Amino acid sequence: MKTIVRLLLGSTAVLLATLFGTVAQASELSDQMIRDARQSCAANQDGQLGYQPGTIRVIDLNRDGIEDEIVDESTYSCTSSASQFCDATGCGLKVIVNSQVLERHVRQWQIIDWDSDRMLLLSLHGSYCGTQATHGCYEAITWVEGGFRSVRR
Repeated sequence: MKTIVRLLLGSTAVLLATLFGTVAQASELSDQMIRDARQSCAANQDGQLGYQPGTIRVIDLNRDGIEDEIVDESTYSCTSSASQFCDATGCGLKVIVNSQVLERHVRQWQIIDWDSDRMLLLSLHGSYCGTQATHGCYEAITWVEGGFRSVRR
């Protein structure tokens, strides 16, 4: 009987997390980012923020054994503004590693494992790289000696 109650409570917690967009592993910093997005949306004609459970991706980016987070604003929607978080140039992306935050406006992103390194590859609008918008560019980001390192081309 106790096992059934535990299973029901666990299932209820997962359901609530899915419905309300909370993530059990989310840090206070990423939770604050979502609260800020909610306030920003509300400030725009009392809009309501919607987002997917996959908004926060938890992964060990710098391979130090501690989970890091990526907050993907492409999953956001604001009822009062279609372009609040995404526009023709891309969407907001926030990367949290050891309480350091890296913010970019990206078209797409992907994590790449290369030998013992883990990189974040970003597709950016050309205006972020001094080239034509239609061409775009890329940025590769990794974490070395306690900080973000990147190359953009």
